[in-house]
Amino acid sequence: MLLSLNLDKRKEYVISVSGGVDSMVLLDVLYHKKYKLIVVHFNHLVRPNSFQDKNIIQEYCRNKNIIFHYFELNIRGKNFHHQARILRLEKLKKIASKYKTKYLITAHHLDDLSETIFLKILRGSSLLGYSGMKNFCFYNDFILLKPFLYIEKKKIIEYAEKNKIYFLEDYTNKQNIYLRNQLRNQIIPFFKQKYNFLKNIKKFHFQIDEVSNFIRNQTFLFLKEQNIENILSLKKFYHLDIVVQKDIIIYLLEQKKINKNFFLINSIIKGLNNIKKAFIIWKLDQKNILVKQYDHFCIKNQNLEKYENQILKEKKPLLHCSKKKMLISFCSIIQKIYYDENNFFPPFFLRKRKSGDILKFSFGTQKLKNFFINKKVILPQRDNIWLVLDQKKNIIWIPKFYVNHMLGNEYFCYLGLE
Repeated sequence: MLLSLNLDKRKEYVISVSGGVDSMVLLDVLYHKKYKLIVVHFNHLVRPNSFQDKNIIQEYCRNKNIIFHYFELNIRGKNFHHQARILRLEKLKKIASKYKTKYLITAHHLDDLSETIFLKILRGSSLLGYSGMKNFCFYNDFILLKPFLYIEKKKIIEYAEKNKIYFLEDYTNKQNIYLRNQLRNQIIPFFKQKYNFLKNIKKFHFQIDEVSNFIRNQTFLFLKEQNIENILSLKKFYHLDIVVQKDIIIYLLEQKKINKNFFLINSIIKGLNNIKKAFIIWKLDQKNILVKQYDHFCIKNQNLEKYENQILKEKKPLLHCSKKKMLISFCSIIQKIYYDENNFFPPFFLRKRKSGDILKFSFGTQKLKNFFINKKVILPQRDNIWLVLDQKKNIIWIPKFYVNHMLGNEYFCYLGLE
C-alpha cells in the first residue's frame, strides 16, 4: 500500500494504535516496510471489551518484536473527543521523548479528513482550519505524521482482508451520540453514493491548504520583520491585506492556546485598523490581553484587571527640593532645574493633569494634551503621570517627559521624587 509520506527508515516512530482496522493496517504496512516502531495503545475505558484491543495489539507486537506501551485514560465531562485527543498527544510526546525521537504517527485517513472538514464547516473555523488536517505538521517540538491521510477507508479494509489482519471495531463508532459519528454514519455515506465525494474532498483540501500556506507564510514574513520580539508594528500591519492581518491574529492566539473566536478576531482587526483610537485593550482569556498602543500592538501575559490597576493605581510619590543633589540622592528620579529669581515660586507640589494645562517652550506654548499625543503616551498613562507645579501653577517638570527651560539660568536647584 502506498503511503502519502516518504519516511526516513533510520528514524524511530511512535505510532498510536487503537486496535481498529485503520491503525492495525498502518502498523502492519510500516512493519513490512521495515520502519523502526514504538507502539502506544490507549484504553479510554468506555467499552467493557476494550481490554481485548490491548491483547490483540500486544500479541502482534510480541510476535514482531516491537516495543509496546499501554495507557488507560479516564475521561469525564463534556467534549470527550477533544479531551481524549489532548491526553493522547501528551502521552505520545512523553514516549517520544523517552526514546529520543520527535516523530508521532496516527492512522487518520481520507474518510477522517472528510469528517473533520465537515465539522469545521459546521462549527466555523479559520481558512487554515477548513483544510482539515495535514499529513505532516509540527506539534510543539514534535512532528505529527499521518501516512494514510489520502487513502480511502475501503482501501484499508481491502488490505486487512487480503492480508488477514486481525482487528476489533469499536462498536461505539456506530452509535450516533456524537456529531462526528452522525456525519460518519448518516451524512457522509449519502454524499459518497451521489457524488465523487472523497476525490473532491481531497481536491478541496489541497486547494485550501495551498492558499492557507501562502497566507501563513506572509504571516511568518511579517513576524520575522519585526524589530522587537512580541511587539508588532502597526505601520507595517496596515499595509497587509486583511486576510493576512486576520491570520496574524489567529497565529498569535494559536501560540498562546487561546480560543480563536470569530467575533473577537473581527473586533481586534477593526480596532487595530481604527486610526482614531490610539489605545485599546482586548481581553483574550483569563490570563492574556491584547493591547494596541499608538504605533504597535502586543499580547501581554496578564489579566485585564491587573493591567488596568497597574496603569491607573500608582501611589503618589513624595516631592523633594534641594540646592544640593546629594541631599536628595535617595530619590528614584532627580532633575536639575535652572531659574531666575523673578521666575521662582516655591513651594512646588504634585498633581495629575487637568484640562487646559499648558507647557512652555522657546517656540511658544503647547497644550499638554497635544504634547502627550505627540509623545505617543496612551490615555490611561496620561491620567497616571505626576506633574510638578509652582505656586503660580506653572508646570515645572514632568518626570521622564518634560522640563521647563523658560525659567531662566541664573540659579539652579534639584527636584526629586521618592
